[in-house]
Amino acid sequence: MTQSGSKMSGAARIAGSFGVASLIGLFFLWLAARGLPLDEVRAYLASADYGRLGVASLAFVAIYTICHGARIWRWNYLVRPLGDVSTSMVNQACTLGFTAIVLLPLRLGEFVRPVVLSRSSSLPASGLLATAVVERVMDGLIITGLLFLALSTYQGEAPVAFARGAGLIALMIFLPAMIMCIIAYTRRHWAEVIVEQTLGRVSSKLASGVSGLLMGFVEGFKSLVDGQNLGRFLAATALYWSTNALSMWALLALGFDLEVNLWEMATVMAVLVIGIMVPAGPAMAGNFEFFMSQGLGLFVDLEVSLLAAQVAVFAVLVHVLQLLVIVLPGAWVMARAPWLWRRDARRARASATGAD
Repeated sequence: MTQSGSKMSGAARIAGSFGVASLIGLFFLWLAARGLPLDEVRAYLASADYGRLGVASLAFVAIYTICHGARIWRWNYLVRPLGDVSTSMVNQACTLGFTAIVLLPLRLGEFVRPVVLSRSSSLPASGLLATAVVERVMDGLIITGLLFLALSTYQGEAPVAFARGAGLIALMIFLPAMIMCIIAYTRRHWAEVIVEQTLGRVSSKLASGVSGLLMGFVEGFKSLVDGQNLGRFLAATALYWSTNALSMWALLALGFDLEVNLWEMATVMAVLVIGIMVPAGPAMAGNFEFFMSQGLGLFVDLEVSLLAAQVAVFAVLVHVLQLLVIVLPGAWVMARAPWLWRRDARRARASATGAD
């Protein structure tokens, strides 16, 4: 295939990814908007106390900035056992990676963080990818566990079948993934046999690729067998998720007339997080609003049009504010260090430093 043909093929794949992702996002957006009392939403926006919403938004941004900072910082504890790398380099790669996650479709941005750091340091790409996967799997299990714990204490009258079903699906994904990661670390041969006897029957090339990736997880697990790094990672994770729930609760309590306590907001967060793990369109538009409304529907009567209107506005406001906190630092890093995207990032960084 010629170079121009390869470029056209790559462009077609990207366009196809955006097309599929947009359709998924539009579907979830339709689900979220279906039955929404638009007249009530317009009336609420016309009569809203924007001074109150402004104060609530500032409180949200302040708390969510801490949340996002903890999310960035904790990756240092997974990366450090792989080799020498500066904290600033890890933080820059993380900042860009999380920006890419919300801007690129189908969660393709998950690959940006390990790729950027591997290009700008001497750390192995497979080990970095493994740490990102391990981090995502642990988050999935933590959030799924939180959801089931919250549902066990639920005293409301709304149906919980949707939330429980979402939790079961997440559990069926993340628990086997963690088991496979552990097997890959403790019993490498077993992992190779399992992959060969399952995926190998479908495609030997796919099985070979997955097997190689699993072997890279050995590097990613180094941090999890280091008690000090693991403890710090879990402490940063606790700060990340607790401030995530706290930020949304503060916005709701200060800016809206909805009776939802902090523990209930943690339940809402669990439903939301499982929902936005679904690969969808850029900025997670659609599934964010739908799963937020599903979570709040456990505690707010969405049949009451005024309450449903507030839930819709709250969901959109949280989404916009989160995007600002995530994307603006990423744009700043990109402006300050544009060489991070280059394949020869280390050489480009040295050149830029020398020029300075």
